[in-house]
Amino acid sequence: MQIVASLIHALPASERRCFDRKEAASYLGVSPAHLDKLVRNGLAPQPIGFLGRKVWDKAVLDRLLDTHSGITGSNGDSDDLDRELAEFEAKHGRA
Repeated sequence: MQIVASLIHALPASERRCFDRKEAASYLGVSPAHLDKLVRNGLAPQPIGFLGRKVWDKAVLDRLLDTHSGITGSNGDSDDLDRELAEFEAKHGRA
């Protein structure tokens, strides 16, 4: 008897744009059941339908985490980063 194993995903999670339920939960640091609860309560995004699968867009999950961690202007502009750093330092007494 021959056992054949194949990869579901050719790319590692860090290289992919979309995650399935378990991967999305892991990315957020919660269990799949907790992700389901967050989605039901409107605290996490609904999955999108893509090619017959339900997946979560990594960019949407990043924005969710940015919002909850207080990060704003996460478009990578250096002016935004400088402003955020100044706000952080002012808030935490590191001026």
